[in-house]
Amino acid sequence: MYQRDYILRLIEQFTNAVAVLMGMKRNMKPHEAMELVGETYKKLFGLHPNLIRALSERDLIELLNRDGEAAAEKLLVIAGLMKEEADLSAELGRPEDGYPLHLKALNLALLATREDVASDLFDAPALIDGLTERLSRFELPAETLTMLWPWYERTGRYADAEDVLYELLERHRRVQEPAAGGDAYAKLLAEARLFYERLLETDEAALEAGRLPLDEVREALGDVRAAEAALRSGRADD
Repeated sequence: MYQRDYILRLIEQFTNAVAVLMGMKRNMKPHEAMELVGETYKKLFGLHPNLIRALSERDLIELLNRDGEAAAEKLLVIAGLMKEEADLSAELGRPEDGYPLHLKALNLALLATREDVASDLFDAPALIDGLTERLSRFELPAETLTMLWPWYERTGRYADAEDVLYELLERHRRVQEPAAGGDAYAKLLAEARLFYERLLETDEAALEAGRLPLDEVREALGDVRAAEAALRSGRADD
């Protein structure tokens, strides 16, 4: 009960801050809005915004995990604030600041939802969709894509998961000649095979809703198995 009450208060404070931010944006007050983002970081987490920006995603998780209280929700709130900060950067004539902030926010949101421990009181799908939309014109790092496609799978967006997984496979395939690249490609092919095998056990209506019909799943699984066989054969010839 205490945990849920804490999460409710945290999300309420975040929601109220975002509402004020929206009002400031409408009134063309980006400087004041940016100051409010910094104040909200300090109020909710006792952390200076410069520290939050400087810490890596892993270090930030470790810091927030120290009290063991609603770490996933804290990450989502920080990601939400960071998204607002990135959006404001463009309004302040600093668009170059937007990409790293949007990317870090996306990574934090994906890390927060990876184990399905985050409360459904926070609309993580809307946050992640908003961030991916803002980052759509960039080529995302492989580390981010590696977290993104399982998120799409968990949320039933199977075609989106396949698209991201295919992009990762193409990147690894292009560098499969070096030993390290080849190992990574083989591992990713195995993950792709398991993905399609899981989809074979998925209800057909869910597959249709996820825009990846059963016949396409079977075809893709055959392609992946063929790619695995070709890779094994190539290694045997070496």
